[in-house]
Amino acid sequence: MSVPPPPTFSNDEEYERSLTDPGFWEPYAKAALRLSGLPDEGEVRIRFPTTHVAALVNDAYLVKLHYEDWFGEDCFQTEREAYTLLSRAELPIPELLAEGALYDDGWRWPFLAMTAMHGRSLRDLDGTATREDLERVADWLGSTLKRLHGVPTKDGERISQEIYVDMIQVREQRCHRDHEQWGSLPARLQEGVRDYVWDARKLIDPERETPVFIHGDLHAGNVFVDGEASALEPTGIVDFNDAYEGDPHYDLVAVHTRTFGADKGLLRRFLDAYGWQDLGRQWPKRMLALTLAHDLDMIRPLAERYPEALDQVATLDELATLLWDLEAAGLTGSASGA
Repeated sequence: MSVPPPPTFSNDEEYERSLTDPGFWEPYAKAALRLSGLPDEGEVRIRFPTTHVAALVNDAYLVKLHYEDWFGEDCFQTEREAYTLLSRAELPIPELLAEGALYDDGWRWPFLAMTAMHGRSLRDLDGTATREDLERVADWLGSTLKRLHGVPTKDGERISQEIYVDMIQVREQRCHRDHEQWGSLPARLQEGVRDYVWDARKLIDPERETPVFIHGDLHAGNVFVDGEASALEPTGIVDFNDAYEGDPHYDLVAVHTRTFGADKGLLRRFLDAYGWQDLGRQWPKRMLALTLAHDLDMIRPLAERYPEALDQVATLDELATLLWDLEAAGLTGSASGA
């Protein structure tokens, strides 16, 4: 069975540019389908932005090819384990059909072949969803994430509480350096990140909560809907290469900042649909500490969307109130009950 020569890149920037070129990745995606015994006919499109190649073939199959230099082995093994764990959970997620590798020597380019999720991502709608659409998504996502968090876990090789504990402990020590490099926070707020997260360490203690299966990066690009504006219906969630067994609060960070745009009204609907219990008096501090300690930059989408609002924030405590206190006005101008 013919497979094209391995793709090579002189640097990460060259690889990243290739992710917008379906013609480049078409022979590799179709080779993965052939190796999996699946039909390879039809148009190939690339879902972007993405970390690893996500090639949609004939709107029927999604092939994920994992790039070595961007934690390819870890991401492949984590997502593979996640789909195996979730296979009997009857959740609105793709079905893993096959796994394999394109090559035997060198970097083997491991792949996952799965059913394509119906519809488009919220990110692809580019702001055209109506308020009613977003509220419907918030209700659905709350109940869906509750079900995901309820899937029994078993401390696997890649998805385990131990790995989550290690990750949070490392982030507590290093996140201030990342925020200095990312530059999403105003400089005056960057200076306090280390002390803020340290002071909140008991609130974000990775062993404080009973561990559950968490998605890890549930942003708008991983939430799918179908239909036209004002009549959108959610169809599913995708992308489990950042999955962990850990604190369910961790999942709320991406949901709030990168799916709902820090809209507290949508967050309240989500929490109500989830059936989230009492938030606790220190909820804003706890959630901002997790936001700052997250292993991805969760401030950037807010800095890009509300640059003037963040420029007016004097302290991290003020930022915690602005982002996470549901009884106070937020970046969108009102409290969750307004």
